[in-house]
Amino acid sequence: MSVPQHAKGATAVDGDGAASGARRQVLFRDLNEEIRQIADTLDADATLELCCECELGDCMARLSVSHEQYEVVRRFPTRFLVLADHVSPEERVVEVLSGSGSVVVEKVGAGAQTAILADSRKRRASGNGA
Repeated sequence: MSVPQHAKGATAVDGDGAASGARRQVLFRDLNEEIRQIADTLDADATLELCCECELGDCMARLSVSHEQYEVVRRFPTRFLVLADHVSPEERVVEVLSGSGSVVVEKVGAGAQTAILADSRKRRASGNGA
């Protein structure tokens, strides 16, 4: 998939390339982690309403996934939840979430390295995170 025409020029992948886009995605992944933790205290069976974790600098889109789908994605620090038309050239689609308009993408190259190093679950597990 390619970046949609409306998104060209709006990506966070300027400056230092794929790593810059991955840093934006990591920030939204961390935000979604906080949303999931709060949702777990309210209703662990409810659908999660999350933020799109794409590289587009002006994206504030929302997407809905089950807790199970979310946890499957979070097993891999290089994977992100994005709207189907927000996939960047530095990513590959690994799963299409039926009925949601969302996909799971995996970073490759420098973006993958940035995502792994910034994984909040890994930091928490090692005692170095929040």
